[in-house]
Amino acid sequence: MANKYPSKYSQTTVSAAQYVTELICEKKALIEKKDLHYRFWLNNEWSKFFRNQIASANKLIKQYGDKAVVRALSNPKSKNIYSLRAPHLKPIIEYEKLQLESENTQLSKTIDRNPKTNFRQSTTSKNIISKIRDLDNGT
Repeated sequence: MANKYPSKYSQTTVSAAQYVTELICEKKALIEKKDLHYRFWLNNEWSKFFRNQIASANKLIKQYGDKAVVRALSNPKSKNIYSLRAPHLKPIIEYEKLQLESENTQLSKTIDRNPKTNFRQSTTSKNIISKIRDLDNGT
């Protein structure tokens, strides 16, 4: 199932590609000193750019994963990037992907388990017969 992200420009959650496209549109609007409004992608001014960018977002997410792309767009190095097709965006995404992978390995912990360990089955209800069995077993 695809990850869902909160949208600033609609009342629902959106797919990762839509969220990434909203982020890049925010960056472009900031550079061009324009304002984004509710459901801005339906506006003629933004619809073509949104459609082009969402196609690129889907490709990047398929290649690198949604978290790496979102983190790359939040990275200070991508401050002036306002297109997902920018050639200098990919190295930032690759760096963030490596960071995510290293964080995942740092959180992993290996546990040495004894293969001969036997787990006793516990009885949840204590009826008269199970109480007698417990007395006979010495527990």
